[in-house]
Amino acid sequence: MEERSSCRIVQADIDIKRWMTALPSVEQMRPPRCPCCDAASRPVNGPRGMRGHGLRERQVCGPLDPGGAPQQVTVRARRYRCSGCGAITVVVPRGVLHRRRYTASAIGWVLARIGLDGATTPVVRAEVCGAVIVGVAAAERWLAPSRWIEASRRGQLFPRLGRHSAESRRAHIAERTAMQLVALSPRGGAGEPAAHLAFRGAALAA
Repeated sequence: MEERSSCRIVQADIDIKRWMTALPSVEQMRPPRCPCCDAASRPVNGPRGMRGHGLRERQVCGPLDPGGAPQQVTVRARRYRCSGCGAITVVVPRGVLHRRRYTASAIGWVLARIGLDGATTPVVRAEVCGAVIVGVAAAERWLAPSRWIEASRRGQLFPRLGRHSAESRRAHIAERTAMQLVALSPRGGAGEPAAHLAFRGAALAA
């Protein structure tokens, strides 16, 4: 059995829609170096350092476009094994997060809708969750946004954005994180609603 500590997740510069339309080849996604031992993947005059090691299916949730319908899709991630240290590297499309069901873009959307637009939890859940929600109480108890905000506080949601003060209120963290994601969005999205920009920025921040 693979040890969790020996498995690394690497994001490709390909979004989920393109990845699902045409699964990239083993050679296209082969990491240049092992993220664990830093051994070269294609050493000169030597055998492959990172060998294809099959596929792993990941279910991810959330719209595939800003403002799109919520979906739950299965993504086939490419796996590689380092011939030097034996570590497994899993290459996923941009925006697929380690140990999180929702895409980075869906999380960015939620934080922007809550932090910048003042949307309620039941409203944003309906916007990103494709599952059937039974009863008002079930919608009100959606805990995912609180977990994401706490992870953002600790700098574990989007590490490149940094941490937030331990004294910051959750609403402020959601707002601040969303504003940082908006700032990362490609400039071509100027004039779009903040949630759309945060959606795109989150994929780049992941």
